[in-house]
Amino acid sequence: MAGLKKRNNTWFASYYVAGKQQVKTTGIPIVPSVIPPGKTKAAIMKQNEASARLVAQELEKAALGQRVDASTIKGIIGEKKTRTLLKGKRYMQGVREYLTEWMQTRQPGTLKNDRVAVRRFLLLLGNSQDIPLDMVTSDHARRFMENELERVSSGTAKNLTDCLRAAFNRAVEAQVIENNPFRNVTPGKINRADKQERRAFTMEEVRRLTEILPGEWPDMIRVCLYTGGQRLGDIATLRWEQVNLKGGLIAMTTEKTKRRMNKPILAPLKDVLERRRKNQVSEYIFPPAAMRYAQAGNRVSKLSIEFNNLLKQHGFIESKKETKAGARRNMAELSFHSLRATAVTALRLAGVPADLCRVIVGHDSEEIERVYFRPDSEAIEEAMKHLSL
Repeated sequence: MAGLKKRNNTWFASYYVAGKQQVKTTGIPIVPSVIPPGKTKAAIMKQNEASARLVAQELEKAALGQRVDASTIKGIIGEKKTRTLLKGKRYMQGVREYLTEWMQTRQPGTLKNDRVAVRRFLLLLGNSQDIPLDMVTSDHARRFMENELERVSSGTAKNLTDCLRAAFNRAVEAQVIENNPFRNVTPGKINRADKQERRAFTMEEVRRLTEILPGEWPDMIRVCLYTGGQRLGDIATLRWEQVNLKGGLIAMTTEKTKRRMNKPILAPLKDVLERRRKNQVSEYIFPPAAMRYAQAGNRVSKLSIEFNNLLKQHGFIESKKETKAGARRNMAELSFHSLRATAVTALRLAGVPADLCRVIVGHDSEEIERVYFRPDSEAIEEAMKHLSL
């Protein structure tokens, strides 16, 4: 048990390590140089002695190689003096201090999510924000993830959990802590529960779109459907070198899954391609779309927004209220991606087997293919007639 000694108006900690007495300053004066209003000299001296005793206990722990509650010392003598006092000892930072320092090492591109993750985790800890870093458990990590899943989409919750996993992993690599409490804590495969399913366009709606939309959009829609509902980015970046009109094939590699496919060029698709070939101005079949895709950093964001605005303009969807970043969004009922569901639904209702349908559209599993099969009420009613005796 650490004791105290008086030296030059300073309390010194006294303790034994391996039978040898150690004496180390606590940095706390015996007689205060300043007496706060409303306090007496005797009261401050008594308070200083009690504080020195607490610091002495932590210094003894450090000397014995035990975990030190640095927050106790910092609360008494301040952070700067605490670092000096514990230099070379087993100094265990508090969670808030560690995460604040960790954020200073992060790159600008990740800092936004890091800040949100740290702020939300400290909010979860509440009054325990300054607990030693190695007192954070997998239970804290799971509670953080569960709280975020209630607040934001599962994808955003995963991103925030990944941020904290990286933070604690750095502490493991530096041998500050032994285990990462966030190591195995992550949302499972993105839950369908927080994903709103858009409906498929009906074939009548598709025909109307090809009649009223401006520019390249009608032909992009046609090519999308005639290739089995391929994604917007893959249509926008389609090159002429991928097209073999004589051989009757289009070679496609999906950006999302890297799946390679050879699509047969059906008669209506051939008509579209031959018509566009006559006015070819670049290596791309849809040059303006390819340009907007590139301007958005090889992402479909600009094209998706443009298509969404056209759907609003022509009454296919209604405007939705904006949501905070990361929050669960109320997605529009229709988007360009809905054409993918249209293709699946049309193929299945035409009697195309599920396995063949997956090959045509480019799905990896039966489960995914089922998600995109969305017949409307009239199609269901027509199919139900086959059940009558």
